[in-house]
Amino acid sequence: MNVRRTTTTAMLAAVAFLLMATIQLPILPQAPFLKYDPSDAVALLGGIAYGPAAGAATVLVKDVLFFMLRARSPFGPLADFIAASSFVIVAAWAYRRGAGPFPRRLLAAAVLGAVVRVLVMIPTNFLILYLEFGMKPARVAGMLLPAIIPFNALKALINAGIAFAFAEPFLRHVVQATPPQGRS
Repeated sequence: MNVRRTTTTAMLAAVAFLLMATIQLPILPQAPFLKYDPSDAVALLGGIAYGPAAGAATVLVKDVLFFMLRARSPFGPLADFIAASSFVIVAAWAYRRGAGPFPRRLLAAAVLGAVVRVLVMIPTNFLILYLEFGMKPARVAGMLLPAIIPFNALKALINAGIAFAFAEPFLRHVVQATPPQGRS
């Protein structure tokens, strides 16, 4: 990474951490313990601008900071890292490899990233919830459809929408580049 990319990625990680630390909203009445935060949108902007590795680095730094400064256990930041990085890496990769106009390519990439996040978090929740709370697999399985799957899908899609709203100005003014046109 060059200096500009490194500096921008570090600033994005700081903004993502601040958003994660200050905005925690329950979005599902049946699972108020699952909290939405907009930090993945910032990491997705980094991934779109500089590639999947920059997006993943943003997520990693954000979650390490959250673990060190706010978390009560390592399991929340670990689960967030797995969820957010799977979403951001896949969406950034698909966006940069895709073809077609900017909005359609970003939308398709975000949907693919959301699907991967949901699929990755199904087995991850079995492990994390067992390690953190001793939850039996049957109880986790009972939470999949009413809580875990919708939460991960909603969080990814809301954050994709936020990133979508800021992507073009971010790329034009912060990165000083036009959105990549993809392969023809």
